[in-house]
Amino acid sequence: MKNIFLLTLLFPFFAFSQYQISGKVIDSKSKKPLVFANVILDKTNGTLTDIDGFFQINSNKPISEITISYVGYSTKKIPLNSSKKYITIALNASIENLKEVLITAKENPALKIIRNAIKNREKNNIETSLNTFKFNAYNKILVTANPDSLSSKIDSIYKIKSGEKVFLKLDSSNYKFRKEIENKHLYISEKISEYKFQKGKKKKEIILASRMAGLQQPIYEFLAITLQDFSFYNPFYTVAGTKYYNPIANNALKHYSYKILDTVNNSIGKSVAIYFKPKLNKKVLGIEGVLYLDQKSFAITKAIVELKGIIHIKATQNFIYKKSDKIWFPSYQEILLKKGVNKKQISLFGGIVKFSENEKNDSIQNTKKNSPDAITYFLSKTQNFNIEINKPIKVNKSSSTIQFEDDAASKSTSFWNKYRTDSITSRDKKTYAVLDSLAKKEHIERKIKLARSIFKGYYPTKYIDLNLGKIINLNNYEGLRLGFGGVTNNQFSSKFKLQSYIAYGTKDADFKYSFGGSIRLNKETNTWFSTNYSNDIKEAASLDFIAENTSFSPINPRNLNISKFYNYKTISVGIKHDIQPNFETKLQLSAGDYNPVFDYQFVSPTKTLSKYQLSLAIIGFQYNPKSEYMNTPIGKIKTKDKYPQFTFQVAKSFENVLQSDFNFTQINLRILENIKPLRKGITKILIEGGIVFGDAPISHLFNSAPNYTFKNPWRKRINLAGTNSFETMGYNEFISDRFVAIHIKHLLKPIKLFKNFKPQFTLVTRAVVGNIYNPSYQTGIQFKSLKKGYFESGLELNSLFKGFGLSAHYRYGAYSNPIWSDNLAVKLTFKLNLGI
Repeated sequence: MKNIFLLTLLFPFFAFSQYQISGKVIDSKSKKPLVFANVILDKTNGTLTDIDGFFQINSNKPISEITISYVGYSTKKIPLNSSKKYITIALNASIENLKEVLITAKENPALKIIRNAIKNREKNNIETSLNTFKFNAYNKILVTANPDSLSSKIDSIYKIKSGEKVFLKLDSSNYKFRKEIENKHLYISEKISEYKFQKGKKKKEIILASRMAGLQQPIYEFLAITLQDFSFYNPFYTVAGTKYYNPIANNALKHYSYKILDTVNNSIGKSVAIYFKPKLNKKVLGIEGVLYLDQKSFAITKAIVELKGIIHIKATQNFIYKKSDKIWFPSYQEILLKKGVNKKQISLFGGIVKFSENEKNDSIQNTKKNSPDAITYFLSKTQNFNIEINKPIKVNKSSSTIQFEDDAASKSTSFWNKYRTDSITSRDKKTYAVLDSLAKKEHIERKIKLARSIFKGYYPTKYIDLNLGKIINLNNYEGLRLGFGGVTNNQFSSKFKLQSYIAYGTKDADFKYSFGGSIRLNKETNTWFSTNYSNDIKEAASLDFIAENTSFSPINPRNLNISKFYNYKTISVGIKHDIQPNFETKLQLSAGDYNPVFDYQFVSPTKTLSKYQLSLAIIGFQYNPKSEYMNTPIGKIKTKDKYPQFTFQVAKSFENVLQSDFNFTQINLRILENIKPLRKGITKILIEGGIVFGDAPISHLFNSAPNYTFKNPWRKRINLAGTNSFETMGYNEFISDRFVAIHIKHLLKPIKLFKNFKPQFTLVTRAVVGNIYNPSYQTGIQFKSLKKGYFESGLELNSLFKGFGLSAHYRYGAYSNPIWSDNLAVKLTFKLNLGI
């Protein structure tokens, strides 16, 4: 069953008819293929050759003749008989046919048309030229194959030994596969959506109905995958989840070569067919294809995109002319994937899935001509209908770009029949029946739920999701920390949650615990009210945000050497609310006791405290302007994690409120940015800082995230590197009540040395500046000020062995140490990928 879901992402399907002819079109002299030549059956049926000159036409009637045309070549009519299934057609070059496209000037005439298409892109793009639009869409995905492509005979496998063929065994895989796909597909899914667009906001998809074979509830994350862009006018065009330079982007002429192929009729006049291909022949494929551009408006009337490597991808998009609005509107999208015929590497879904050729065993020979993987296809077809343009439409919560209706997975047959634009065949129905039964037998939905929960750091049981981050941890104060905790899930209730944990430190021999609950006040705005009691420890002077961290790590490498913690026993109430799905707010009120578990006193002219009480009001904001989300019955899901991301928080301590000892205001800020040029390295930038107004205790100051110890001998300093910490800065070496830091990492592309050995270099630079007023108030701890600025730079070599790597950082500037070895930090790095 696992392979069925993998096939859903990787392979395509073609529609098959009773009569079929395929072949190849070539130049009569050079024998080179003619790409995107016109192959015409009749006025309503025809196709184009692909990148290798191949074509295939299906018809419900006998095929007696086809016509082949190509700009610069003589048109040829080919008579056929019923016995011909494959034909090679050679066209002769003809100067007469070049009259309209003959280059009499210095420049290729296709470039003038492309420049006009670029110039008119904003006018022809429906997302920039229209105020609103709305339409319905029916999508159908099939993973299948043509049974006639396989022999019904059982094949034989031989081994070459001493130059002779020696029989090994019979191979019945093709026979069994043919029998399987004669009655059903490998996979099927359907979706009915309503799309809304309002100028200035993102396009929103409301999924009205969804059905995935084998599943009662769909895989929501799969619904968010961009197989093919809706708009062909963006600077980049997405095919199978990977971005490519758009052939009509502003800088497109730098990346593509163009050639006029033909002039064809459209619904209001004529379109010029222009072939485009990447200028550079790189190891990783770029897109090539044909754009049909209206001769008057230079709008796209049809687009065909192909990538041909280990995997062959073909994406098609048709447009319909809306006369009342004078605009070409997308009407149909199709993307096909199948096994390719050449060796070029291809990457799908942004590089997450990569294909390259496997080594073959030449000593093994098989009598079968085809294999299941060679003739299995993936097809996604989307038909747009009920199109409304520039009518009153309001798009709410547009950053939630996908909204899954609560009853979408249980829509009636009559609803499906009303919106289906493609018939549901007996083969389709059989596929649903077989896969639904198989998935139920193998508990597929339970396995999917398990994978989704573990990715988030939880292990699901019937009513409680156990928090994996609470099971085991290590730090310098507690030693080995063992714990158990979790939160109730939707099976328990979708409207309220209970959560708790308990932990025990083997070194400090003490228990820590927390318990609380929350109730949902509004589903649409994801508004929750919560209350909680905690008795635990936290690192002193750490930068803290109340925004939740959805990632988890069993061991935080920084904790291994941290010795300055404080214990807090607090009761809190809070409210969480989404202003927009990408703009979260949290308000928390808390009061309780704080006790540093190291030698510390706050000593001022009016106070001498080793323990203290705080009454705090905290408001936090998380704003991810470019990220996108999906609202589902199981909650909000982030579908696109984009940058920049902003976290902002204000905390106010009220003196003499519930016996609070301090009056101060703390403001914290964090900005994350990832700069990722197309298929190049990634630059990650983190800017963070904080400031405290008023006198605050050690728990609410800043240590700038140090991660170095000056242990001797020097080899004891080698430990694990942190994520965004100063690797050469000693623990609690600097304390500030105001600081700003910047961390810059540039991740170069991994270097492929061997099949499973791809080390990655990362360049790192960090800097921080800060200060502290009244440092003498913080006693029992020795530290310095950061007012002169602290600097370090380094190099990481990651993914050397089982996720481990090495890093080296050097400290320089005003706070460099006299002994050079005290400025050098050599550490292990580790990257654990929990992606599914």
